[in-house]
Amino acid sequence: MIDLNTESTVYHQGADRSLVILYVHGSDSRDYLQRMVSCDLARISPEQGSRGTLLDGKGRIQAVFDLLQWNDGFLLVTGEQESTALKSRLESMVILEDVEIETDSHIWLHLHGAGAPQRMLELGYAGTGAFLATTPTDEALLVFRPRFHPQGYDLLVTADHGEALASSLAEMGEVATEKLREEGRILLGMPKSGAEMGERTLPPEVGLGDAVAYDKGCYAGQEVLARIRTYGHVNREIRRLDFTADMESTGPAVGDDLWPVDGGEKPIGKITSVTPTPTGWAAIASLRYKFLKDADAGSDADAGSDAEAGSDAEAGSDAEAGSKVVWNRGGDPELIGALKPVYSPQPQES
Repeated sequence: MIDLNTESTVYHQGADRSLVILYVHGSDSRDYLQRMVSCDLARISPEQGSRGTLLDGKGRIQAVFDLLQWNDGFLLVTGEQESTALKSRLESMVILEDVEIETDSHIWLHLHGAGAPQRMLELGYAGTGAFLATTPTDEALLVFRPRFHPQGYDLLVTADHGEALASSLAEMGEVATEKLREEGRILLGMPKSGAEMGERTLPPEVGLGDAVAYDKGCYAGQEVLARIRTYGHVNREIRRLDFTADMESTGPAVGDDLWPVDGGEKPIGKITSVTPTPTGWAAIASLRYKFLKDADAGSDADAGSDAEAGSDAEAGSDAEAGSKVVWNRGGDPELIGALKPVYSPQPQES
């Protein structure tokens, strides 16, 4: 296992081009996208982007993307499989608008690791540390975008300059293998299509609150999400988990059930992604909302009692149990996982 946290460590994605860039431009492109996607384009500028989603009428995710402004248009960075549905939907709704959509005009490159900020400064990055802060240059859009490490940057480059910049990045660091990138994604707590996200997933279930604007004009799925936000809640949410274990023992796998520490009769969630770590295992899991609500309530109560002299030790024990889950209950080995938050920038809604 490679240490990504040494001061000079830098990795690039090598030949991986699994993310696709849609270039949407034309005089009506901003207004058109504002009607089509869940994020608010009023918050997007040449210096700041946003995550967004394309939803169906029931608020379910059809595609997740980063939406960034560059020159006279917008770049939507998304997965290869999602790009087909996204492009098809966007093209199908263009009637008289001056909007064009291209998929072969730009290339995605990525640099990450503890040494990446210095390398990006050398390339001209002048943005802030805010998620999706951007710096446009003549040849590329430089974006602060953690994907596999807290210090991660996308470089979105025009196709005619792509190979030259990729060669420059190759000289700055080593190739991050698919295994290493997946490990980094899970440790960071980033949801992934096909793992945490499926055909029926709602944005609030997977930490995509920053991708949804509730205070702009209508778009597909907005009414459903607004009702959930105002009157209810989603049934599940994702969390990071850390398991401490002997690496020679059997570990958790995708699809395994998770149980409450207090001995409840039903599972409270399932593992959606997992990777070995130097101290055991790290995972992302989809957990029942009620369990998470009770865990949060227990933590709040415990914090309040600790502030008073003579706090109740039993209450503290209950709160601690609520912030943990059990894998392989009653088996050998039986592992206890500690709940951690997933990666989440500041939400759009106030």
